[in-house]
Amino acid sequence: MVGIDSTFLSLLLHPKARPPLDPATNKPLERAEERIEFLIEELTEDGERILVPTPVLSEFLVLAGKDASTYLDEISARRTLLIVPFDQKAAIELAALEIADRQKLGKRGGSTQAWQKVKLDRQIVATAKANNAKRFLTDDTGIRAFAERAGMKVTSTWELPLPPSNTPLLDGVNEPPIDLRSGKESDETTDDPLHLKTGRKIRQEEE
Repeated sequence: MVGIDSTFLSLLLHPKARPPLDPATNKPLERAEERIEFLIEELTEDGERILVPTPVLSEFLVLAGKDASTYLDEISARRTLLIVPFDQKAAIELAALEIADRQKLGKRGGSTQAWQKVKLDRQIVATAKANNAKRFLTDDTGIRAFAERAGMKVTSTWELPLPPSNTPLLDGVNEPPIDLRSGKESDETTDDPLHLKTGRKIRQEEE
């Protein structure tokens, strides 16, 4: 099982979106679409399910606004994606994670971010772990720290491998983003106003 945050959910739904920044270069991640497609291919071949914790689903759907139902149908239709709830098991896991953090690192677990974001990040990690996630995909430093302390292997977009060199490159790597709702090329060459395609605004609003 592999857990994801809202940014990775956005990229899975919009692989042609403007890529996130690579911290090593401070430029858009090279061949990001190929990395995402290769990730999906590997997870599918391994029979892995991608867990979408309900706190992640919630923040994604809030940003989607009037298109929330369309995106929910898209998520539900993908057999590789599995929505998992923040339930009693996750609540117990969350308590254990927070108690451990408070004993060693304080209330925020060493984070300098807003308390509301810290609480949400812990809920996301706890939900994934309670559903047997061994790996977590995120570009968020706060979630990464919590997931690693919870014993999960964490991977960011810039750490995703490229497909083998003998694998044909994807066609249309430099084409405009595709609008999932219409199947047409978008006339917008930059991020949409809500930044849904990269999930950046979701994380920014929590900071």
